[in-house]
Amino acid sequence: MASLHLRRIFPRRAFIVAAILFAESTSLVAEPMTQAPGSVPNTSASISNVKIPPPPPPGFNPLGASDTELAFHGFPPKPDASKDPEAYAHWSKLVSGGKTRIAPTLQQTNIYHKPAQNLGSADKTAVKPEHSTPPAISNAASITSTNWSGYANYNVSGPFSGNYSFVFAEWVVPFAQQAFGTCTGGWEYSAQWPGFDGFGSSDVLQAGSEADAFCSGGTKSQFYGLWIEWYPTASVSISNFPINPGDLISVEVWYSSASPHGNAYLVDLTTQQSTTIGFNPPSGTTFKGSSVEWVVEAPTVGGGQSALMNYTATPWNYAYAYSTNTASYYGPNYAPSGTAYDILMTLGGSTISYCLLYSANSLALWCYPTGSAL
Repeated sequence: MASLHLRRIFPRRAFIVAAILFAESTSLVAEPMTQAPGSVPNTSASISNVKIPPPPPPGFNPLGASDTELAFHGFPPKPDASKDPEAYAHWSKLVSGGKTRIAPTLQQTNIYHKPAQNLGSADKTAVKPEHSTPPAISNAASITSTNWSGYANYNVSGPFSGNYSFVFAEWVVPFAQQAFGTCTGGWEYSAQWPGFDGFGSSDVLQAGSEADAFCSGGTKSQFYGLWIEWYPTASVSISNFPINPGDLISVEVWYSSASPHGNAYLVDLTTQQSTTIGFNPPSGTTFKGSSVEWVVEAPTVGGGQSALMNYTATPWNYAYAYSTNTASYYGPNYAPSGTAYDILMTLGGSTISYCLLYSANSLALWCYPTGSAL
C-alpha cells in the first residue's frame, strides 16, 4: 500500500444510525456539561509542554501554502498531490473544513487514556455478535483488552518514529447514555481516538473525543468534548471547543523530530471549527513509534478504570496512517510491516465493545457496545 486507496463501505445500518443513536427516550433534567467530569483546576498557561501555533491570517489558503507556512500555523503535513491524489484530496477536506480556528482553552483532567491493558488471545468468530451485514474477513490477529476496542498495527522496530509520520481518523460523535434500563448513580465514560504507541509500549500519543453519561435518581446529563494526551500525563480537555452527538470529527496526529514532537489537528466538520495544538512528551517519556491504533476506550478516571458508556454505535468513515520510515500507508487490516490486531474489549471474560471492518481493503469501521455495556 505505497499509495492510499480510500474506500468507504457502509452496511444498511448506516441509513438508520440517527434513529439508533437517539433510540432511548429520556427526559433530561440537566443540561450537557461544558467541563469534563474529572477535570481539575488548571489553565493553558500552567499546563506544561504545550505550544499553540499562531492562527493563519485572514484570507490564508492552506491549499496554496508552502510546507513552511503550513507547519508555522499548525496544519498537518501535506501529502504529495501527484503521488497520492486520494490522500491529498482527503487532506484538503481536513484543512479546509475548519473555517473557524479556535484558540484553545485547555483544562487539565484526571482522565487517562492508557496503553492497552491485559491483552489476551481471542477467537473473534466466537465473541462478535452476528450482524445483518456480514463483516469483512479480517487478516488481523484477534486479541482482547480490558480497556481498548478497535484496531492496532504493531512493529517493534518503530516504523512510525520518522519525522511527520501521521495517523488520521474521521468518526461520528456517539450519543451519551447509560446501558438501557440502568441508572448507576454516577458517570460512565467513552473515548474515541487515533494515536501512536500504547500497544507494547508505555507511552501513548493521541487525540480524540469523549462522550460521557451521568445518571443518579431523576438526574441525567451528558458531556461531550475534545482532548489531547501524551500518556503517562493525563488528558487535557479543550474546554472552549463544544461538540455534539452526531457531529463529524476529523483528527490527525503526527510526530515531529523537532519540538513540539507531538501535534494534533482537530476539526468538527459539522460546525466547521478547528484547532491545532503542539505538545511534548512528559519528562522521562520516549516516543517509540512502534504502533498505530484506532480505539474506542473505557478510560481510567482518577485511580480506576471507568465503566464503558453505552455508545450504541460509532461509525468511522476513515482510519489510516502513514510511516515516513517505510514510505507506506497502513490501515486497520493492513500492516506492510509488523502485525495488525483486531481488539475486543472484555469485562469479566465477556465482550463489551468491538469493531467491524466492512471490507477487507476498506478504511471504514463500525464499533458497537454489547453485553453489559449495551
